Amino acid sequence: MSIYLSICIPTKGRLEIVKETLDSIFSDTTVDYNDFEVVLSDNSENDQLKELLTGYKQYPNIVYGKTKVEGFFNSIAALQLGNGCLLKLHNDYTKFNKLTLKRMIDFVKAEIAAKPMVYFSNNELKRNTVQRYDTFDQFSYDVSFLGTWSTGFAIWKDDFDKLPKTHLNKIFPHTTLLFEQYYKESFVINDEELFYNRTIYTKGGYNLFQAFSVQYLDMVKESFKQKHLSKRTFARIKRDLFYRFLVVWYYNTKIAKNSYTYDLSGIKESVTTYYTGAQYYYMISCASVLSFLKKIKRILSPAA
Repeated sequence: MSIYLSICIPTKGRLEIVKETLDSIFSDTTVDYNDFEVVLSDNSENDQLKELLTGYKQYPNIVYGKTKVEGFFNSIAALQLGNGCLLKLHNDYTKFNKLTLKRMIDFVKAEIAAKPMVYFSNNELKRNTVQRYDTFDQFSYDVSFLGTWSTGFAIWKDDFDKLPKTHLNKIFPHTTLLFEQYYKESFVINDEELFYNRTIYTKGGYNLFQAFSVQYLDMVKESFKQKHLSKRTFARIKRDLFYRFLVVWYYNTKIAKNSYTYDLSGIKESVTTYYTGAQYYYMISCASVLSFLKKIKRILSPAA
């Protein structure tokens, strides 16, 4: 009997968060437990997660693995543990909405014959439907910089097993695999709203702006140089990354000063690798405007 879907969760600590995510998955009692599995790859220094899972013995489809790999390579370790036809990467802080697991499994069953490249954009495209594309470039134009989001990434086990794992980017190993699937004959974005991301204010541990402004755009540029992406798509990704990510995260980290643990050194040097000096200062201006609008919203909200 085939396992259609592996929900592959890399995790380190965050026991209460993981528990909530697991509970959201298993709350869907309309599914056949033989159709899916939940994979947890644990790179923590203790056995607390393994102990937590003793409370889930009634679910035979939980796969637990302990690993010593560091950082985001735990994502690859989680995928390697999966036995399903479709391996879906999933952040430990991303809960399933009610009764959406059944919809996802039905989606996998419908696509299993063609095995298109699949991405779950969670209604970020504001279409809430399944979108189909003939080329990797068309697909990438709509996915844009969202291809960096772990929870959106999925790969058929057949493709995962045959792709090389020797040159994976240490911050975006899954995005490396995404770019390497340009050869597929068809591409699908499932834009249905399936998940809910909780805010984790202790996220961090790496240089945020260097990772996205330099490392990620280096990957996009390489795909463009290999003629897998058009100039139009490259420009779209750069534009979306600037307004929808860099501006927002400059506000989150430098203006709002939330308790994230990102390395924020060298922001100007990182941003001006692919953007101009004028755009760097415009980013700061946009983030300041965003801060002002949020303050106005807080002032007006009690009267609403």
